[in-house]
Amino acid sequence: MTVPDPDQAPQPAPPAGRPRWLWGYLVPHWRLLGTGSATMALRAGVLALVPWPLKFIIDTVIGTKPLPASLQPLLPDVQVHRLELLAVLCLLTLALGLADAVLDYSGSRLFLEAGQRLVFNLRHDLFAHLQRLSLGFHRRHRGGDLMSRISGDVQKLQDLVTAVGGDLIQSILTMIGISAVMLSVDWRYALVVLGTVPFLFIIIQIYTRLLRRAVRQVRHHEGELWSQTQEVLGGVQLVQAYGRERHEEHRFATVARRIFQAGRDANNIQAQFSPAMTLAVAGATGLIAWFGAVRVLDGRITAGELIVFLAYFRSLTAPTRRIAKIARVIGRASVAIERIGDYLLEQPAVSEPSLALVPSHSAGLIRFENVRFGYGAEDDVLADVSFTLTPGTTVALVGTTGAGKSTIAGLISRFYDPTGGRILLDGHDLRSLSLTYLRRQIALVLQEPVIFHATIWENICYGLEGTGREDAIAAATAIGVDEVIAHLPGGYDCIVSERGQTLSGGQRQCISLARAMLSEAPVVILDEPSSNLDAVTEQRLMSAVKRLTATRTALVIAHRLRSVVDADEILVLDHGRIVQRGSHARMLRDGGLYAQLWRSLAGADDAPEDQAGDGAPPLRSA
Repeated sequence: MTVPDPDQAPQPAPPAGRPRWLWGYLVPHWRLLGTGSATMALRAGVLALVPWPLKFIIDTVIGTKPLPASLQPLLPDVQVHRLELLAVLCLLTLALGLADAVLDYSGSRLFLEAGQRLVFNLRHDLFAHLQRLSLGFHRRHRGGDLMSRISGDVQKLQDLVTAVGGDLIQSILTMIGISAVMLSVDWRYALVVLGTVPFLFIIIQIYTRLLRRAVRQVRHHEGELWSQTQEVLGGVQLVQAYGRERHEEHRFATVARRIFQAGRDANNIQAQFSPAMTLAVAGATGLIAWFGAVRVLDGRITAGELIVFLAYFRSLTAPTRRIAKIARVIGRASVAIERIGDYLLEQPAVSEPSLALVPSHSAGLIRFENVRFGYGAEDDVLADVSFTLTPGTTVALVGTTGAGKSTIAGLISRFYDPTGGRILLDGHDLRSLSLTYLRRQIALVLQEPVIFHATIWENICYGLEGTGREDAIAAATAIGVDEVIAHLPGGYDCIVSERGQTLSGGQRQCISLARAMLSEAPVVILDEPSSNLDAVTEQRLMSAVKRLTATRTALVIAHRLRSVVDADEILVLDHGRIVQRGSHARMLRDGGLYAQLWRSLAGADDAPEDQAGDGAPPLRSA
């Protein structure tokens, strides 16, 4: 998928260290950042000149000190045109102020633009990266925390670029320029002025460290709150059904109170910052004014130069005040960099092979060869599993909860890789195939269909890129669910609410089956699509399933055993091993776990074994 401009910044390689990944997003915008820095450098030069017209007004226009020889040809003669010289110096003051304003606007605009582009590219790449991380990662992390990092944390980086570029760079350059000028005028007095600056920075450093720690706590609790909020609002029907509104309000208030307390701690630190700086600046100003007045009385410097030094000291304290104001921005951004970096450092458990195979055609032949699988250091979920899914046949997986049925389905789609053995598609190890190619060969029909906030036809077309409304209608008609969709308000143009909450379970499943039909995938995995449905709806859906699997390789995860009695082969899983396999009738005659499951789950204790499957809607014709 092509990343839309701005600047078409390439996606950076996986980061080697926490802050290093940020450079990959800054470098593509070096022109904006460089021009902004040059603009701020010019502004620093202008700020260094701002006090000098005032110096000449005091020393030359009001006093008796002549202009420097280099300026005499450029300015009116004070002896003849004193008022004209005053007017020119006042106009110069206005011009320098105007230049400062223009450069400030231009530089800030450039850094804002760079920050917006960085946010655009980073947010896109972070979203794309999160999509490709393993299911295990998404099960470990709550959705609200993921959204908090994509939205709030990424936005903090734009604030950081603006603060560093618009304030910090200009402040540092201003300090360098002012220091150079003061040293050239009177180096002893300059050292007194500059000697006060480190004490200001020590205060800044102390408060910045405290603030960063406090802000980190705020962001942690905010992620927790948004995760909890998403969870509760997503299950609001259950909350209301059990009257748990007060309970959830209490849970929300508990976490919100933590945010309040952490935010109050951060605000207290921020509030202490400015008074501490004000007190330090006031003390330093008194010392500098006293020392400067002594230098004037001794004839070392002029009164105008004293004004310049005092103005320069104020210019030196302004950067520290600005840093004090943006300390919270920098603190929050540093926490955001850590949080985003943690996710960018995550690597998918399943990766694209370096030389991925992309066969021209797939027949849909799947073979498990002595497959073993376990999650981390836990015991194996699957052990020595071997079977074959032949094109045009249906294989059912049955077993108790936790037997490994869903794990097998996940391995076929390569959501995980086996820890032992191998899985083949048309003779190719799944780990050698392109992930995009592999997953296009597999259609998933889940027990709880995933429905997006879009029209019916757009939800169906999600199964195959590049298809449109007419294709969706054709797929629904071919599978036999067109009538169900036609009865919805608006038909195929009906806009479904988030997670399909405005649809019944049967309607959602019809959309899911049509989506699988449209995908044209040769392999279909069905996680009991007819469970939790009434008999009439189940009959209709099983007829649709029969059409869907007529010419495809089908794997059915069965919870209702009656729905798979006509499968070509039934595999019985127990503690990760296949303990029985065969047809329904044969395994009933042989007894064992399948017969126990049939009696306990199918409710067929009183039915004759040779008639046990009668009346069950078949998956396919015998």
